[in-house]
Amino acid sequence: MSSDHDLQLPDLVEFRRSEGQIRLQDDRVVVINAEAIGSLRHEILVSVGLEAGRRMLFRFGFTNGYRDAVSLRAGFSWSDPLDGVRMGAMLHGVEGAVHADPVRLTLHRASNQFEAEALWRHSYEAEQHLRHCGPAAEPACWTLCGYASGFVSACLGREVYFRETDCAAVSGSHCVVVGKDAGSWGSDADRFRTEYGCGTLLAELQKPHDGPHPNRDSAGRRERLCRGRELDALKERVEQYARRAQMVLVSNGMREALEMAARVAPLDTGVLIFGESGTGKEFVVRMIHEQSGRAGQPLVSVNCAALTETLLESELFGHVRGAFTDAVRDKAGLFEVASAGTLFLDEVGEMSAGLQAKLLRALQEREIRRVGSETSIKASPRIVAATNRELRAAVHAGAFREDLFYRLSAFVIVVPPLRERREAIPVLAQEFLQRAASHFSKDLQGIAPDAMRVLLDYDWPGNVRELQHAVERAAILATGPRITSRELPPELCLPDGGTPAGSGFDLEEHERALIEKALAQFGGSRRRAAEALNISTVTLWRRIKQYGVRVPPRARERR
Repeated sequence: MSSDHDLQLPDLVEFRRSEGQIRLQDDRVVVINAEAIGSLRHEILVSVGLEAGRRMLFRFGFTNGYRDAVSLRAGFSWSDPLDGVRMGAMLHGVEGAVHADPVRLTLHRASNQFEAEALWRHSYEAEQHLRHCGPAAEPACWTLCGYASGFVSACLGREVYFRETDCAAVSGSHCVVVGKDAGSWGSDADRFRTEYGCGTLLAELQKPHDGPHPNRDSAGRRERLCRGRELDALKERVEQYARRAQMVLVSNGMREALEMAARVAPLDTGVLIFGESGTGKEFVVRMIHEQSGRAGQPLVSVNCAALTETLLESELFGHVRGAFTDAVRDKAGLFEVASAGTLFLDEVGEMSAGLQAKLLRALQEREIRRVGSETSIKASPRIVAATNRELRAAVHAGAFREDLFYRLSAFVIVVPPLRERREAIPVLAQEFLQRAASHFSKDLQGIAPDAMRVLLDYDWPGNVRELQHAVERAAILATGPRITSRELPPELCLPDGGTPAGSGFDLEEHERALIEKALAQFGGSRRRAAEALNISTVTLWRRIKQYGVRVPPRARERR
């Protein structure tokens, strides 16, 4: 389950101001103040008692979740039921009920059993219970559990129940909820059915509704259907490419970036991609190339920040023999090599002013001149550029040519950083853990809630790449079936990467322990330990000397 910050309420509902209605597909919805719901909830508990009130609130939430799932499925058809579950958690957050951070979401292929675990933050129900009833003796988010149960039951077409194991109304700052198929709850399933009556309720909700809906707009519905089919085809292209490239696609922020890439790919125009290092810009570039008319031609790339101005000019435009000391032969530049394909200019914002002028000329004239040559050569590759700088601000500061900026930015795609798509962190972390477990031949089943909270709270300046390295390191050091916060890199667990005053936390001692565990894991192999710790062998050697770490004697590497 996940929530998504990019999809907002106006994207999901239709506002009919002249009729005083809000529609989620064909269902009418209303906005109610949380304080009013809390007051009503308190009146129910006082009037009918705790047990009967809990049943009523659970059934109310179940019906609400089930109807929302049916409505969403009509407008956002999903091939994978888990996509529907994720959208349900997103909708719950958009509606202001709770923010869901998934820890585990699985639909086992062999047994078809469903399992889920999530952290619930800012639960409106826990908040209102504390306000009107005081601290609870047991978990009290009954409408939220009912909503999750009803929504997932509609997605999977069978009884699914969610139960809180921790609740902010009892203690703490968040809730923890677990969901399973009715059959997986064992004897508790009968208690759920008896207490909440959801077997009967589910049968009632699944009955078909006869007759036309009085508020259905046939013309508008047909128009939405046509747009929906076009969007579905676009989304399917994105999903297929992501599956083929083994990319985990969860957040709507990344999905939107790829959908924009899919839209512009067939059009032979320039593209500027903005995103921080490690966000996946290269993946977007490959998608644009592979879904374009130039797919059968070369895709070549160059990092403009990694070369000096002279070397970058030679790399882009080529040179002739004798142009400079080491020019012993003619060399074609990347503009020529990619003339029929795509040229990716990474970190284009780091290009010098002189080279910016030459690049602008090449784009305008569709021809280049090799270094040391007086003859022009026709070359017209498709240019896809990327930067982690705000180029418009660089233009205003005089650090980047305005005419080149507008030439490159005919179509702009923004790849959001990982901290702005935190809903993707649990799924990405679990995927990286599975890959690491397979690579290192370890039996790791998941990520403990304390470690997941650390992953969700960290800002990830290195984005997806940093997350992958952190999970791989934890997988190496894990001694149990789940990785815990103790095995994560220390900078993730400390505020601002520093050591808290008076905590007694010794960063050097922690680093020493990590090195010792990695060396023990790989039988003293410094090379493999350095790879797991994401440091060079030279750095590892220095740390071994600095901390006096003893390398296992039986497996010392040959020098």
